[in-house]
Amino acid sequence: MLKRKTWLKYGLLGVVLFALIGYGVYRFTYVEPPTYMTALPSVRDIKQQVYATGTVAGKVEVDVGAQVSGQIKKLYVERGDRVQRGDLLCEIDPEIQENDLRRAQAEEKLIAAQIASKEAQIKMLRSEHQRQQRLLKTDATSAQTAEQAAAQYEMALADLDALKAQYDQAVISVDDATTNLGYTRIVAPMDGTVYAIPVEEGQTVNANQTTPTILKLATLDTMTVEAEISEADVVKVKPGMPCRFTIMGLPNRYFEANLRSIDPAPASAESTSSSSTSSSSSTEAIYYNALLDVDNAEGILRIDMTAEVEITIAAVTGVQAIPISAVQNESSDGTATVYQLLAQGQINPVTVELGIRDDQYVQVLNADFDASKPLVIGDDVATAAAAAANTRRRGPRMF
Repeated sequence: MLKRKTWLKYGLLGVVLFALIGYGVYRFTYVEPPTYMTALPSVRDIKQQVYATGTVAGKVEVDVGAQVSGQIKKLYVERGDRVQRGDLLCEIDPEIQENDLRRAQAEEKLIAAQIASKEAQIKMLRSEHQRQQRLLKTDATSAQTAEQAAAQYEMALADLDALKAQYDQAVISVDDATTNLGYTRIVAPMDGTVYAIPVEEGQTVNANQTTPTILKLATLDTMTVEAEISEADVVKVKPGMPCRFTIMGLPNRYFEANLRSIDPAPASAESTSSSSTSSSSSTEAIYYNALLDVDNAEGILRIDMTAEVEITIAAVTGVQAIPISAVQNESSDGTATVYQLLAQGQINPVTVELGIRDDQYVQVLNADFDASKPLVIGDDVATAAAAAANTRRRGPRMF
């Protein structure tokens, strides 16, 4: 009986010792599975967009200038006034133009009187010429006298032609003077709103070299956003695409717009600098101007406001999507690799076909994609890719 108890005692000790040895071996050889930052695929709406910054302007803007020089006698409008086509906006002192018109009219009358006098003289010379021709036939006058009469008549006809040409010039001068006098009354060339008046009453403007701007008009019922699109994004957009934008004063309100046009060349193409200068600045960012039309019936939008523009290239709703940070090895054919996290830290690389994307998510087109398994994301993707490569080289782990 004692012997049996001794064996039982030593047997239990052996089992305990064996368990301790096995646990020690396990602890010594056990490798803690790596931990990864993961995210589950989800069903979401995706919009692929291009972003740009622009400036609000009137769809039609006109600088109304002065075509004659003189002192501004009267301004009939103020900033913010709505005007109709033909409304009187400004009047320039017309004294100089009135004097020019009177001089031109006087010159016209003087030449008209000279023409009348010359026509009377021609009538007299024609009679004398005819009389000399009759006398010459009867030898009652000399050939020399007849020739002198004929020459005087022809010279008078030529003088009349010259006077008529001078009269035509005088008529043109009167027309010009009348037109210039009309230019002293500046009227609205279109319906619109006065948004700037860079001159004041009493100021003298000089139109001899450049056309001075008296005021600026714009149609504000429909506004235009002049947006700058980078050369990396301009190939993705085309006229007619839906757009929206916000302004600084209303950052949470979107104004719907329509992409009207995109310039075929950047604004720098209008520069007159030499090719050497342009080549030296080839490293600068290139932007293309795009025009967006937006209704402004509420009158909220104003000229020169800053607009943050979003142009929608494509949009889908209720599609399977994964974080862009999970995508690795994206190729030109639209495929890429993602790494699924399986049980016990195992990594399963999966090839996916990608669709449209936004800032954070990209559409997965694979019909058989398993959306129940988390995907490794962020900086851990490279670690997961290395782990998957090591597994392929070693073969499957045996337990």
